[in-house]
Amino acid sequence: MQRMGGMDAAFLYIETPAMHMHAVGVLVLDPAGRPGGFGIDEVTRALAERIHLIPPLRRRALPPPAGIDHPLWIEDPEFDLSAHIKDAPLEGPVPWDRLEQFVGDVSGRPLDRTRPLWEMWVVNPLEDGTVALVTKIHHSLMDGGAGASLLASLFDLSPDADPVEPPDEPWVPDVVPSTQRQVTSSVSSLVARQKDVPGAVARTFSGLAGTTRTWLSQRAAGGRTPLTAPRTLLNGAITSRRSASLTRVDLDTVRHIAHAFGVTINDVVLAASGTALKRYIEARGPLPARNLIAAVPVSAHHGHDDGELRNRVSNMMVEVPLRPDEPVERLLAVHANSLSSKALQSAFGTDSLQELTGFASPSVMTAGARLYSGLKLARYHPPVFNLVISNVPGPPLDLYCAGAKVTGIYPMGPVMEGTGVNMTVLSEAHHLNVGVIACPDLVPDVADIGTGFVAAVEELKALADPPPTAGP
Repeated sequence: MQRMGGMDAAFLYIETPAMHMHAVGVLVLDPAGRPGGFGIDEVTRALAERIHLIPPLRRRALPPPAGIDHPLWIEDPEFDLSAHIKDAPLEGPVPWDRLEQFVGDVSGRPLDRTRPLWEMWVVNPLEDGTVALVTKIHHSLMDGGAGASLLASLFDLSPDADPVEPPDEPWVPDVVPSTQRQVTSSVSSLVARQKDVPGAVARTFSGLAGTTRTWLSQRAAGGRTPLTAPRTLLNGAITSRRSASLTRVDLDTVRHIAHAFGVTINDVVLAASGTALKRYIEARGPLPARNLIAAVPVSAHHGHDDGELRNRVSNMMVEVPLRPDEPVERLLAVHANSLSSKALQSAFGTDSLQELTGFASPSVMTAGARLYSGLKLARYHPPVFNLVISNVPGPPLDLYCAGAKVTGIYPMGPVMEGTGVNMTVLSEAHHLNVGVIACPDLVPDVADIGTGFVAAVEELKALADPPPTAGP
């Protein structure tokens, strides 16, 4: 057993019937050339061989009595791998748009908290003969950076890789502690943690002071990151429903654009996302007077390599321009805005949010989140940000799972209250895979955002390529 970290626990506390705090991933596998077929039996066998390399998948959250302290992670004594891996109830061959619809359906349902917080659906086959694994995993188990590390445990570098070495010691489940023991342990943990409060508060105020100085300095120089985002049709109170778009662009193309204009791949992602959203909003009404604000998660795992797949994440707010119409000007503006936002985020510190959540009251956070969502208060104030845009570095090499080649990895993060869309991109060997997930009650045409992202990248590519030289 181990006590859940503050940030891990916070993702449980803020979850509501409308805001599910799980991430969804779609893994596409090509079993061509693999003898014996490929389906749920092969997937289950592969995970059974490797699950000792991914300890969180066998852990269940055990809330303490009366919410005295953060929950415990226990090795689930009733763990059953087959209860987490299921055949999708779809008749194949499954077209791509039906897969996207199924992903939305799966995303709109909460995970069962009486079991380890993950599930996997096998969609077999798709129209092109590939197989899709739709995986849902709660954010309390790991963040995007830790999830990327998870890939190394699941995949091989060749279709005929050597078998995985078994664990040195057999797995031993926990015995669920008695109520008295839970209370005693929770009180002891809560008391012990109080000694860290003064230092955490001091570091937080120091970070806030540094952030304020940096913001005022940027403002004096003529630029600043806005403190609130404009109201748009993307923002408002969400429901539990979800829809998804899965698309991709060529990774070398994105690298070429970044090199041509002296920016980063992340800048290209933000600019292309902004163009897609600009055109989505324009097609349905006027653009807001101010630019969009994107919340961009930042991994804080650097310097904390403790072997645990826990949450270590911060956020920076990046202004994504909607004007002028010229795409390159907006790309360069995104680059400048990202540098300013990184300076603000660095001034606050990546560990400040981690420390603050450690002292949060479970009952207050849970009640507050449910009250805010239940009363749909997001309708009555300007949003802090308009959407979430994540860029997760993935594997640079071709990968295989149980002998089947990985041809696509599409990640999607949670849709947050007040914000109807989340865009996540993940790079793999040859592509930048784009997962867009939305609440259809706010964003009814999520596919338009996915196709708009692809069109925006192609537009930047055309501008990055020099015109052909006229012949003599």
